[in-house]
Amino acid sequence: MEVEKARCECCGFTEECTPAYIAAVRAEYLGRWVCGLCAEAVGDEIRREDGALTTAEALDRHVAFRKAAAPSPDDLVAAVARLLRRCLDSPPASPAAPAPQGRKVAAGPGCPDEADA
Repeated sequence: MEVEKARCECCGFTEECTPAYIAAVRAEYLGRWVCGLCAEAVGDEIRREDGALTTAEALDRHVAFRKAAAPSPDDLVAAVARLLRRCLDSPPASPAAPAPQGRKVAAGPGCPDEADA
């Protein structure tokens, strides 16, 4: 199966895809190749406006947001690397250590709480 690298015109991430898939995405997004995450965000923009936005308008909004508010792919990779280093440098928790006391994370609807367990 032949694959090509496609670079998202919103966020800059690259994916390996078949030429047919690349062509289908470009057809849907007015000649631009958009990764799955950005495509989802563009769809959210359209749904948020109850369909009053065209795909082109939603795509332009998303591209503007990404350029103004989001880090570059290199920044994301560096952040994940720092997180992994911190996790690997932390000493492992002792199995005999008591559970940490502090704030509890609220469970969402449908999640069992301690009384249900």
